[in-house]
Amino acid sequence: MLALQVFGGIAVVICLALLVELWLKRGKAPRPLAERMRSGMKDTPDTKKPLGMEATDLESVERMQRLNEITGQKSVNVRLK
Repeated sequence: MLALQVFGGIAVVICLALLVELWLKRGKAPRPLAERMRSGMKDTPDTKKPLGMEATDLESVERMQRLNEITGQKSVNVRLK
């Protein structure tokens, strides 16, 4: 019986918290995703690049290609043995 009262109390508190949140946010349109993402980023020369002008780290791409080739050669050697 006590467990039902405890769970009922917890449910009431959760419902009240949801209602308060809805009441506080009434009439406000949600911000667009782009605006929400922009607010978390600092405006530096690195983050303010024109679209399509992102730099590609070619060294890391080449390193990954070499690693993939080595891994592929090792897997072929293991199969042949």
